[in-house]
Amino acid sequence: MTTVYVRLALDRSQIGQDLLVLLRGEETRRNVLTLLETLGQKAEWEVAENPVESDYRIALCKS
Repeated sequence: MTTVYVRLALDRSQIGQDLLVLLRGEETRRNVLTLLETLGQKAEWEVAENPVESDYRIALCKS
């Protein structure tokens, strides 16, 4: 379901707008990165500060 929310946020955002996505779990991170790659978006990801159960941050600027 997370990929649906990320797609919705991308569809609603303006070109050039920065988005920050917080995720929990490796599978969710892979799914969202695959979605962004499919849509032609470039994203940077990192393990979130004070991670709990594999928390990740994905930052991107909509192109």
